[in-house]
Amino acid sequence: MSSIIKTAASLACLATIALAGPINIGSAQRLSRRGDTDCPAGKVFYACANGYRGCFEKDPCALPPIATTSLASAPTTTTVAADTTTPAPATCTSGASVWQPTMYNLFPAEPDKTQPAVSYLEVREQKDQAPLEQVAVFQGIPSTATKCYLNWAQAAEAERTFVVDDSGYTSVLQLTGFPAAGSPISSSSIAKYEPADKSKAKHPDFTFWDKQSKDAQTHSAGQIDCAENIYLKVALDTLNGDGRVYMEQDAKNGFYISYEC
Repeated sequence: MSSIIKTAASLACLATIALAGPINIGSAQRLSRRGDTDCPAGKVFYACANGYRGCFEKDPCALPPIATTSLASAPTTTTVAADTTTPAPATCTSGASVWQPTMYNLFPAEPDKTQPAVSYLEVREQKDQAPLEQVAVFQGIPSTATKCYLNWAQAAEAERTFVVDDSGYTSVLQLTGFPAAGSPISSSSIAKYEPADKSKAKHPDFTFWDKQSKDAQTHSAGQIDCAENIYLKVALDTLNGDGRVYMEQDAKNGFYISYEC
């Protein structure tokens, strides 16, 4: 009789757990969740098959894909679709700017590795992790723009996801071109577009800005060459040691290009 009572109690306990609701392990599309990624209170880090990766208040894994390349098959190629180019504005307005570049992850240790396009900024050079670089693609610069400037911004603390580990000193090198539409975007495929003269590289420094400023700030990185499409390779410059920069880019945060006419 005693064993029957224990069995009934165990079944009742399991029924209580089942009725309490599903355990939140994310949607079927989620690839991984990095528990060691810093996120502000109220946000959780997601890395989804649809291209979303970063700190979000709600699970973004059920949203439509960011890129046209699907992870349903082996992620061997990432492409820039031919019909995604933003037409340049018909008129040029001095002081206007272009935000939210399309970002592609680059893996120097695996030069042929590709991934779908992302929206966040992340570069790192750390002893315990493989290095990560990126290419930023800006489209829609007016053809009549005469001066172009690279800048970055951070919104007020409550409106940003921005983390710097150790050094945030970066190198941004303007590329002379970009792989054709439909071609893989990887460290090896963009290598031929890197200028031999690296002296024109810009060095935005994100160090401590995630911690020392609770208010919105804008930062200038310097003048770059104007073009309707601008391609920038972003990396962590180890001049000041190893480090990592992560920032979710939107209309208030991240890299942007301003121009004059």
